[in-house]
Amino acid sequence: MSRAAHEQPRVVIVDDEAIVCESLRLLLEQAGFHAVAVDDGRRALERIRAEKPDLIVLDLYMPGVDGREIARAVKADPDVKDARILLLTGSSEAVDVVTGLDAGAADYAVKPINGDDLIAKIRGMLNLAADEPKPVKPPRKKR
Repeated sequence: MSRAAHEQPRVVIVDDEAIVCESLRLLLEQAGFHAVAVDDGRRALERIRAEKPDLIVLDLYMPGVDGREIARAVKADPDVKDARILLLTGSSEAVDVVTGLDAGAADYAVKPINGDDLIAKIRGMLNLAADEPKPVKPPRKKR
C-alpha cells in the first residue's frame, strides 16, 4: 500500500491484552505512526478493513479467533491483503513461528519486545527510513 509521503503510516494493533494494545499504540504514535488498537480478535478483521493499514501488529494467541485465523482472512481479502503482518508471540517455539508465517505474517517478534527494537522492525518492514538518518561518510582517498 503506498501512501502520500506526508501521510503517517497506518498500523492496527490486535492483542487480547488491553494494556499491551494501549502501550503499543502510544509507542507507535510517538514514533510517528497512526495507530489504532483492537483487543478482541473477533472485531479485528472489521477494524482492519475499516482502517486499511500498512501494517498489522498481530498477537498469535487470543481467545476465540487467533492470530493465524486473522492473518489468513487478511491475506484472502483483496481490500487489505497488501498489509504487512508482524506477528507477536510469547512463544519462541519453531512450530508457532512457522505456522504464523505460513498464515501470511511477514515477520515475527517474541514478547516481551523492546520498544526501540519493535519500531526498528516495523520501519524495516515498511521500508521507512529512521527519523534521523545517519550521514554517509565519503570514502577515504588512498594516497
